[in-house]
Amino acid sequence: MTEYIVKIAFRLRAYDSRTIEAASDVEAIEKAKAAATIAMESTAYPEHIDTDERRRGIIAFIDRLTPDSREAVIEHVEFDDDRLHSSPAA
Repeated sequence: MTEYIVKIAFRLRAYDSRTIEAASDVEAIEKAKAAATIAMESTAYPEHIDTDERRRGIIAFIDRLTPDSREAVIEHVEFDDDRLHSSPAA
């Protein structure tokens, strides 16, 4: 029996928060967008990562293991529908 390494990639939903001050709701929305952009570009860990529901999966690669090497079989294999944007299961 041949062994294979399967690398799976998926997205997790993460949550973070910022405190802003604004003179109006419109200004708060604009400042929130700026704060969100900064938070998303940050390499710091978010406040919470939802590990209960993994989203948008792909198989990044499958490699065949041999006694002397590791050989690429295939890369980027879609196997999952877009659960991030599809309607929830009934």
